[in-house]
Amino acid sequence: MKPSSSLIILVAGVSILGLGACASNPGSASAPATPPPAAVVAKVDYTRQVQPIFSQYCYQCHGNGRQSGGVRLDAKDSALKHITPGDPDNSDVYRAITRSQGASDHMPPITQDQPADSDIATIKQWITEGANWPDRPGQ
Repeated sequence: MKPSSSLIILVAGVSILGLGACASNPGSASAPATPPPAAVVAKVDYTRQVQPIFSQYCYQCHGNGRQSGGVRLDAKDSALKHITPGDPDNSDVYRAITRSQGASDHMPPITQDQPADSDIATIKQWITEGANWPDRPGQ
């Protein structure tokens, strides 16, 4: 049995339409998808983000007027003795603020205001990024 000419035209037309749809839609299943660009995350800024946290929660006991336990956090050279850039888990400052609040060496002392979880996350990220501390504010 010989196929009718109208059937051949119908099959050819469907094939051509299908090819046209793929060519006009590069995002179709036959073309690989382009991944979206990675989100750009700004580095933590010591002057704008970290120093205010230290000022609010630490300087009262670990600042210019008083260095409880020999720890001073308002001066770069002194503070970096207690911070391991790139490694928050080995940084005295980070370990002190993340200890159980019942621990005797938890900082700040439980009788004082405690930093928010977001403040602790900022300190952790800053240390992870290398604890960049400009020599002069605003650098």
